[in-house]
Amino acid sequence: MIVSVLRLPVREGCEQDVIRFYEARDVFALAAQVRGFHSGSLLEPTEPGGPFLVIAEWDDAEAYGRWLAAPARDELSGVLVLLLDGDPEGSIFTVVNRG
Repeated sequence: MIVSVLRLPVREGCEQDVIRFYEARDVFALAAQVRGFHSGSLLEPTEPGGPFLVIAEWDDAEAYGRWLAAPARDELSGVLVLLLDGDPEGSIFTVVNRG
């Protein structure tokens, strides 16, 4: 299993818009249409001005790659970028221990 972590540098004043975007577009339901997706979360920073995080669990890197190549993701990214102050930064981690 892998975990993808996406840092979203949200434009000041657009924090609630990002939350509404994820809810209205049902982003994680769209990701769930990709074979190998397990779960996802949008995390709001407790410190003002910090990046939002998107955490998702996948079977493997190939499953995550299918999401990255999905047309629905491209469409979402085109709208989400308007709410950001810079480019998102993504990382992938292998789950080695779980509580």
